[in-house]
Amino acid sequence: MKRSTIFPKQYCLLGLVLMLCVLFASGCKGGKVVQTDQGGGPAGEQAVVFSGNGMARESRMTLKEMLELPDTRFEHVYSAINNWPTKKKYAARGVKLAAVLKSAGLKDEAKSITVKGQDGFEWSFTREQLLETKRYYFPGVLTGDPANAEPVEPILAYQYLENSDKLSEARADDLCLIIPQANVNEQTNHAFVKGVSEIIATVEDPGKWPAATVFPKAGEIARGDTVKLQHQEIGKVKMYYTLDGSIPTENSTLYNPSTYQPELNKPIVIDKDTAVKVLVKGFGKYDSDIAEFHYQIK
Repeated sequence: MKRSTIFPKQYCLLGLVLMLCVLFASGCKGGKVVQTDQGGGPAGEQAVVFSGNGMARESRMTLKEMLELPDTRFEHVYSAINNWPTKKKYAARGVKLAAVLKSAGLKDEAKSITVKGQDGFEWSFTREQLLETKRYYFPGVLTGDPANAEPVEPILAYQYLENSDKLSEARADDLCLIIPQANVNEQTNHAFVKGVSEIIATVEDPGKWPAATVFPKAGEIARGDTVKLQHQEIGKVKMYYTLDGSIPTENSTLYNPSTYQPELNKPIVIDKDTAVKVLVKGFGKYDSDIAEFHYQIK
């Protein structure tokens, strides 16, 4: 006698079909497949909180909402230099930070803007540094050539790729603040904030960076001796100096090109009576007063 099965074949087939439907439904929503970014969440669901007394109100905006704002989308290749220092390019696609902040209610009297990441990393900028300074992409950044600079804007990038100059290679990732260079030698990469979760605007004056100090102190010095420039926030600022009596600018000689290779931060050799003038620049505060140190050969 032939033994009968508990579930007829047609029921087994029906069960298999139902199982496939469940698996398919888990990847669908409203009849459409949900596209996810590489950060692990559904595209457009990344969000930023806007707060502080420099905002008209506290609010929250998703990437999807940012993308729906008029004249907000922006894509370009960006040049950058980090604190190593290493020169590189980024292919990036995002939303204009200025347009997003305006929509979020940034006040005209706001003076300082801090961008915070999900991991607690943050960087502050003056309003002028972040929104009002003309910034560029320098195609010749790798060789230090400022020619053919193209104006670009700070963005919250949602697709990007480091060490690439092809926009087609940009890939979805956590929101990242990308700030362009004001000149071909400016170091900006250390101020990129990945996983942006909050932007805080305040109306308080951020103040100036303290002026540089020197060792040994100004005065008599032996011919051929060296002078070191010093600053209490050496990892956050850059010190530019002149020896010919002129006022230093961001185009003058950079004393501390590296935070991680101290051998690149070369002391200044004094071989004649010299006036060392120093400017301190850095994101988050206004430029320092010009410090001046006079040395006379013994």
